[in-house]
Amino acid sequence: MLSTFFVHDGGNTPEWRLKKHAVKDFWAWVASWAVMLRNPIDIGYDNSKYDLPELRIHEIVVDKSGYIVKEAQTLQERRCARKDSAELRIAQAAKIANADNESCLVWCNFNYESDQLSKRINYATEITGSQDNDLKAKYMLDFAEGKVKRLVSKPSICGHGLNFQICHKVIFVGLSDSFEQYYQAIRRCWRFGQTEPVDVYVITSEKEGAVVKNIKRKEKDFENMLTGMISATSELVKENIKKTENVTEEYNPKIKMEIPQWIRSN
Repeated sequence: MLSTFFVHDGGNTPEWRLKKHAVKDFWAWVASWAVMLRNPIDIGYDNSKYDLPELRIHEIVVDKSGYIVKEAQTLQERRCARKDSAELRIAQAAKIANADNESCLVWCNFNYESDQLSKRINYATEITGSQDNDLKAKYMLDFAEGKVKRLVSKPSICGHGLNFQICHKVIFVGLSDSFEQYYQAIRRCWRFGQTEPVDVYVITSEKEGAVVKNIKRKEKDFENMLTGMISATSELVKENIKKTENVTEEYNPKIKMEIPQWIRSN
């Protein structure tokens, strides 16, 4: 597969680049065993029942000074920057969450953030990794059913596979470098079944600018990949689907069934 569709980029052995003339053939090969689509309209079907409401991203920098600030680059620098701005970010998140009586989903990455957020946000329930699994499940279900109004947790705990369409306010109290966690955490609320526009508040400090840029770059790369693959494979997928047909055969028993003697009642 590598030798057919890819070439080494810039003489760097570990780096592979898709050959320009092989793009269409590569995605045609991928489409022979995989399907990627955002909604039914990508392969020619009705989209009216799957059109999501508006997603509104609000970026909030808590310590914006107007001066040039050295952004944290190394992991240690990013941890320090995160800790230095914790008080400001937590206060801002609590202010947004407590501004109304709506359900609110609050994401953080560190235990000290989770602890303070659960104390400062009215009616908040905290889910932590140290809790019993049954208790975690109870809190998740309570939030999904509207019994709990505000939920505080980490994307690594509650960020995948859950249906929280009851909520349309999401707060990130800082970001990690994982675009997957960011994407999935938003999708807990902004998913099929959501009837309201979803507001996502991303609260960071100036020193965390490198992390924000990294997430935006990954998001752009993801969208380019998604658009490119769908564009290259939609016709192939539609052709394969249209070739598919249901085959049924009427059951016509010709041998009379006899119940074994050991099953018969006397």
